[in-house]
Amino acid sequence: MYIDFHTHTTRGSADSNLDPFALVDQAQKIGLHGVCITEHDNAWKDPKINDYAQERGVTLFLGIEVTTEWGHVGTFGLDQYIGGIYKVKELRRITNDAGGFLIANHPFRYKLDPRFQFIHKTPPIDVNDPVSGTKALEVLQYIDAIEIVNGACSEQENLYAHAVAQQMGLKGLGGSDSHSAPSLGCAVTILERSVSTVRELIGELKAGRFSAGQGLNVGQMRTFPE
Repeated sequence: MYIDFHTHTTRGSADSNLDPFALVDQAQKIGLHGVCITEHDNAWKDPKINDYAQERGVTLFLGIEVTTEWGHVGTFGLDQYIGGIYKVKELRRITNDAGGFLIANHPFRYKLDPRFQFIHKTPPIDVNDPVSGTKALEVLQYIDAIEIVNGACSEQENLYAHAVAQQMGLKGLGGSDSHSAPSLGCAVTILERSVSTVRELIGELKAGRFSAGQGLNVGQMRTFPE
């Protein structure tokens, strides 16, 4: 089952121009079986859009991309934003109570280029040493998996995220981080079994029955890394 784990729409993300109905149409067109709608710090439900997706063979899953003090965390298991989860320790606690799952989204975006080091409060990262990455980002101590291929990250950033995931013994996922239709499905997560609910999705994630892929949007689906 091909699922894009990281998308934003006009319904819940001010920086997106991806209409939810257009998202469904594009997902059907390129062969996505499911899409996780992960708006910035909020969540919404609309039966009309869910029905539209089901009619077209696309399953929609609700998640939230939570902005924490240590970076963006893809959160599954919460159906609404809860005050205080901008603190990653509180997000971890609440997600545990809900039986949910946390993903470090694009953890190394702009963090490997010394020219952008002034933006971040993290220690310098050695691109040749994944151990330095595990030590630099506190958020990695609180998550269940790492987004190792993000459609808006560089190849170097994605490959480094993969190396860090391996170093930590964590599984890696894929998500397009799409804010427009053309990029939908450029990065995906491949589930070994089909699911139809968020709870089933979380179950497969916790069981580790998934891997990362890329290129579905251009008809060149392949695993990541190759």
